[in-house]
Amino acid sequence: MTINIVAVGACLLFVAAVKEPGKLLLSEDFSGASLPAKWQPGGRPKSFSIVDGALQGVCSLDDNHGPAISVPIEGRNLTIQFSVKLAKPGMVLFLVDGDSQFGGTAHLLRVALGAKFAALQQDRGSLESKQAQAAEKAKGHKLAPPTKEQLADPKFYRTEMLDRKTVNIADGKWHRVLVEIRGNEAVAKVDDVVLRATGTVFDVTKSRIVFLIGLAGTMQIDNVKVWDNP
Repeated sequence: MTINIVAVGACLLFVAAVKEPGKLLLSEDFSGASLPAKWQPGGRPKSFSIVDGALQGVCSLDDNHGPAISVPIEGRNLTIQFSVKLAKPGMVLFLVDGDSQFGGTAHLLRVALGAKFAALQQDRGSLESKQAQAAEKAKGHKLAPPTKEQLADPKFYRTEMLDRKTVNIADGKWHRVLVEIRGNEAVAKVDDVVLRATGTVFDVTKSRIVFLIGLAGTMQIDNVKVWDNP
C-alpha cells in the first residue's frame, strides 16, 4: 500500500496512495471465519461477528450503551485507517485509549459518526469522577449541567466537543476514515470531509483502539490499519 501525505495545519493527513507513514502496528481485513484472536468484544454476547469479510456489530434496541470491541496497540503518534458502513442507521464511536493524566488508562480521542455528522471529541477528567457520574445515572438521577467550578476542575469528568461537520453516512455505503494523532493535534478525514482539533490529553502512549455501535444501529468495519509514526 502507498500513501500520499498532505499538510493539514500542524499535522500530516494521509489521503491516498506513496509510502507507508511509519511502523505498521496493525493490519486486519477480517478475512477469517471468526473474530481475530486479539479483538476483544464487550457488551452483550454475540453482538459481533464476521459477515461477508467484514466485522459486523449490532446494537439491540433496548441497549442504552451499545456493545464495543477493542484491539490492543502500542504507540504514541498514530495514523489509523478503516472503512465503515452503517447497514442500519445508528451511532458509531471510534475511540483511541491510552495513558490517563490521572493514572491508569482512559478514552482519549473519540471520532463520533452519526447518520448525518462526524465529530472529534476528547475525554477529560478522572476515573473516580466518571464512576461517580455513572453511579448517579444508574440510580435514575438526571445529571445537572456542569457548573463553572466543575468545569474549572481538571479532575471533573467530561466529554468535550472539538470539531463537528456534516457528513452523510446513513446511505448503506462504505465510507473511508483516516485519523492522525501527533502530540496533542488530531485530524480526521471522513471521505472528503476534514475535521481538525487541538486537544489536551492526546500526547501520551496509546494502548488500544475501540469500535462501539449504539442507537440500535448495525455497523460493518473493514480494512483496519494502524501505523506508529516517528
